[in-house]
Amino acid sequence: LVARVYESKAEFRSALQHEKEGYTIYKNQLGEHHEKTKESSEYLKYLTQQAVALQRTMNEIYKNGSNANIMPLKFTAPNMTSVLEQLNIINGILFIPLSQKDLENLKAEVQRRQQLQES
Repeated sequence: LVARVYESKAEFRSALQHEKEGYTIYKNQLGEHHEKTKESSEYLKYLTQQAVALQRTMNEIYKNGSNANIMPLKFTAPNMTSVLEQLNIINGILFIPLSQKDLENLKAEVQRRQQLQES
């Protein structure tokens, strides 16, 4: 989330630094093959590409002055699912996916407890 803020300000060095920290945490806590680790790795690649594009543009400006051909920077907008996941993490909300069998067992347990309370 912090990396995306820096990206939106075109501060790619800071964005890369923060995303590298996030990647390291995901890799150490969840492993290399976890969805979040892979997502972070892809975002690092994207940020690196953007930083290189910005540096090339800056080099072109220094070389050719105001006649430089400046390519517009691309910014990624996080999807709503990603935003909600981040907000839930920040607020300490954790969703645990349950299978249909788990839901049935939970429902049966609730009913059993209700019957015990009634008797």
